[in-house]
Amino acid sequence: MTDAQLNPRPMVGVGMPAALHLDAFAREITDAFDAVPYLVGSAAVGKKWRDVDVRLILADDEFDALFPPVAHGQPDGRWDLLCAAISELARQRTGLPVDFQIQRQSYANDRFPGPRHALGLHDRNGQ
Repeated sequence: MTDAQLNPRPMVGVGMPAALHLDAFAREITDAFDAVPYLVGSAAVGKKWRDVDVRLILADDEFDALFPPVAHGQPDGRWDLLCAAISELARQRTGLPVDFQIQRQSYANDRFPGPRHALGLHDRNGQ
């Protein structure tokens, strides 16, 4: 039995070769943040999607260190800029309309129970 049969990749709706580009981009995110990003939302479950939702879910203490709490009701400019910049970079690298967000783990777990597919786990050689 082949490795692909033993460990099938989850069905994602972005198709090929876009999935390869998305995995390559995800490896860059993993290298930068030492955390694996996830494909979530409609592209994680089928071929009909408006955008491709990618989430980097950080432990609460890591998230808080990167994005210290701001005054109630005030926008977090650092989070906004970082997510927008990475989204745009992902669009350029993958050709996909990526919506990239960094989320606090407790927030993500409480509010978004849907499927999460880890991205970038395999290199070009399938390892």
